[in-house]
Amino acid sequence: MTVAVLAGEMAAAGWPLPVTALLTAPLVPALLALPRGRQRAACAWMALALGAASAGALRMRAIVTPALPPTHVARLPLPLRTAVVGRIMEAPERHDRRTVLLVDVEAVGRGMDRRPATGRIRIAVRDAKPHWRYGDRVALETTLRAPRNFENPGRFDYVGHLARRGIYVTGFVWDRALIRRLPGRMSGLRARLERWRARLGKAIAATVALPEGPILRALVVGDEGEIEDDLRAAFTRAGVVHVLSVSGLHVGLVAAIAFAIARWLLARNTRLLLATDVDRLAGVVSLVPVALYTALAGFGVATLRSALMVTAAVLAALLGRVADVLRTLGLAALVLALVWPGAPLEIAFQLSFTSVLAIVCGTGRLGRGRNRRARLASFALVSPCALLGTAPLTAFHFHQVSLIGVVANPLVVPIFGSLVVVPGLTAALLEPFAPQLAGVLFRLAGVLLHPGIVLVRALARPAWAAVDVPIPTILELALIYGVLGSLLVLRRRAGRFLFAVALAGLVADVACWAHERFAPGSLRVTFLDVGQGDAAVVELPDGRVIVVDAGGFPGGDFDTGAAVVGPFLWSRKILRVDALVMTHAHPDHSGGLPYLLDHHRPREFWWTGIPGEGVAWRRLEVAIAQSHTPVRVLADGAPLPTFAGPGAVLHPPADGAPRSLNDSSLTPEAGRRAIRRFSPPSHRRSR
Repeated sequence: MTVAVLAGEMAAAGWPLPVTALLTAPLVPALLALPRGRQRAACAWMALALGAASAGALRMRAIVTPALPPTHVARLPLPLRTAVVGRIMEAPERHDRRTVLLVDVEAVGRGMDRRPATGRIRIAVRDAKPHWRYGDRVALETTLRAPRNFENPGRFDYVGHLARRGIYVTGFVWDRALIRRLPGRMSGLRARLERWRARLGKAIAATVALPEGPILRALVVGDEGEIEDDLRAAFTRAGVVHVLSVSGLHVGLVAAIAFAIARWLLARNTRLLLATDVDRLAGVVSLVPVALYTALAGFGVATLRSALMVTAAVLAALLGRVADVLRTLGLAALVLALVWPGAPLEIAFQLSFTSVLAIVCGTGRLGRGRNRRARLASFALVSPCALLGTAPLTAFHFHQVSLIGVVANPLVVPIFGSLVVVPGLTAALLEPFAPQLAGVLFRLAGVLLHPGIVLVRALARPAWAAVDVPIPTILELALIYGVLGSLLVLRRRAGRFLFAVALAGLVADVACWAHERFAPGSLRVTFLDVGQGDAAVVELPDGRVIVVDAGGFPGGDFDTGAAVVGPFLWSRKILRVDALVMTHAHPDHSGGLPYLLDHHRPREFWWTGIPGEGVAWRRLEVAIAQSHTPVRVLADGAPLPTFAGPGAVLHPPADGAPRSLNDSSLTPEAGRRAIRRFSPPSHRRSR
């Protein structure tokens, strides 16, 4: 039933079926099950599965096509510049140059035009100071907008991501003078919990320096927002990025320590020892710190999954049974999917549950054996199984697979999973009563973190530590998991058949893509949606690729190379670019180029030789130097490289006369094999 509910939710996210179809689908096999016969049980199970899938689809449909009340902010004529009054109802997400606030709206409008409103909006505040807190009541000026996706293959579904959180309107506050705190403090359990989390975050920031401080905050209170980008990238390359979030290892450690302490204390009481089962009682007591840690860590998906599994195991023990891991995992997935429709579409959900499933299926009977050698073998297989099981998903979401992760995990996990967590959580518990002692323990945790960070950076340094890979399609994901799953039952005839079919499908898919990628025989030009700027991908008939510009946004908070152009190239199975062209050095054309220089290793970089200015230009200069990419300066009359086809550069003139960047845009002309004239729209605009 869990699989049916998850499948229904995921299917409805992409194909919202009519309500009548979802309600009547389970009735067909149910009616077929009415007559007696051998097929009655099968029809009944089919009806039950379709009913579960329909229930999941209906839950998701309420998110994809919501019935919003008339007062909801999404009903306003957007975009709309207005004043907003509301309350921050989630812990703020703090990043390097901005803070993201989720605000429940109370009213919109100014003066006499102010009227009550409802709905949750996402507000990004640039350089937000002072630090905002959960429960703060705020007044702000912003332009409310409906979120939008970049309409390109391989793009991230930003609209769906927000909708699953009940957010259908966004805004940006460029000047922090346009947002202020209003009187009115929240009370209640959640407010006290969030104030405790905020206080712990400040205590860690005050006692533990960079880069250890943000990582310790992530492990104690689940706040990953201020971890440096290059450090997070190192953890990703090393295949150990999962240790930065509170997961099953941390929750399991808390449960084990709490159980051991509770059992020891309860066993001191002889009367209690004789009257009850101390182990079962200690298990129940251990749920209290598990729940506390789950709340302290911000109710993340991996944390909730672990807490639910621990709870199920304790309940099974109370009933005198041993919890089956697969059933417990399925129950946790079902509860999360029902409580939070759309959770199966979240990356954290997919990686968390898939890794545990891969470990359970991969280690199999070895972990249940009494033989010490078998248990050691099972332990040694944990890391390879988790990495192999999640590799297709990491390729799908991050177009990268770590090769060194098998070695890195046994070395890194003990440091971040137990050695640091114990003093960190002890300090969190002591902070309200003994802040000085808590500070000492936080410093100790920071000292223990330092060698772990050094180790991760060293492991991520080799070029072969991780490889960039094309983004697989949904069909390719199914075929890959079909091959991996069939390996578990290869001794059975059905397993061998599944393996052969899935492998044949993969081979055929690779052959089709190889022809499409390296010998298409025709020209393909794709103009990408990058917002205000421009970006185009030219795929030549012989398989070579030219990328012209890569978009960009002022301020550099959003990298169009990483978020838009790169994913499109990965989805087209393009690992390397033959020529990267910058028409001119404005940020809305060049902002995404550094990422492409780093990840797609262009064979040549073409530009006019006219430099830009500002932070974006300096980033590009550094990226060109670090990538060691050959640079070709082109001007009027210069021939194009032979692989681009016959043609020449039409603009800019080679006279060296001073012009604006727009009026100096690079404009090549090629023969019928390539592009007639490639002139970006901004070349015809004035700034």
